[in-house]
Parts: sequence; structure tokens; C-alpha cells
Amino acid sequence: MQAGDSRIGDSGTGDSGTGDRKIDETEARPSAIVRNLGLIKAAAIVMGGLIIVLTAVVIGTIASRLAKMSAPPETISLTIPDGRSIRSASADEAGFVLIVDGPDGSEIWRLSPAGEREQTIRIVSE
Repeated sequence: MQAGDSRIGDSGTGDSGTGDRKIDETEARPSAIVRNLGLIKAAAIVMGGLIIVLTAVVIGTIASRLAKMSAPPETISLTIPDGRSIRSASADEAGFVLIVDGPDGSEIWRLSPAGEREQTIRIVSE
């Protein structure tokens, strides 16, 4: 029984010694945040840089769109071919729409805000 007692005593001492070592290793080992502090700092710097770059892109996009918006000219000169007449006209921010009657039928002209013809739709009745 002494041999058995010595085993129990040895294993008990060994367990308490191992338990003490685990506590010591845990106390000496830094936390996950401290171990990865460099990675966390690098990620924060990269994300901060991305915020700055994307903010500049948004501001640049807004500025370029505002620069493209210009007031339409006050007067526009259109030349209507002989034998044609304007039946109707309308305008909005996208430009102008004219309905033009001619000898071969009616046409719908879509004009840009500057007065340039962008599209012509012919209406032919049979």
C-alpha cells in the first residue's frame, strides 16, 4: 500500500505542480488583444485610409456632376426644312421634343438642351 500511496502522493503532487504551471503560463501569456496589437493597428490604419480615399471619391463625383450641370442656352436657333411645320413642342431638363409635320408624314424630333437633334422618329400612316 505504500507503493500505492506514493503513487497517489506523487500524482497528487504532480497534479498540483501541473496546475500551478498552467496558472503561471496563463498569467505570463499575454491576451489575444495584446498578441495581435500590431495587426489591429495595421487594420485600423488601412481602414482609416480607405475612409479618406472613398470620401475623396464621393466628393469628386459630386463635384464632377455639378460641373456638368449647366444652364441651357437662352436662345436656340433651329432650321426647319422647307415644306415642314412644327405642330407641337415641349421642353424639360432633358431637352426638347418637337412634332414636325411634313409632306411624307409626321416626325418626332428629340433635341438636347443645347438644341442639337438627338433622335428622329418618323410616323408614317398608310
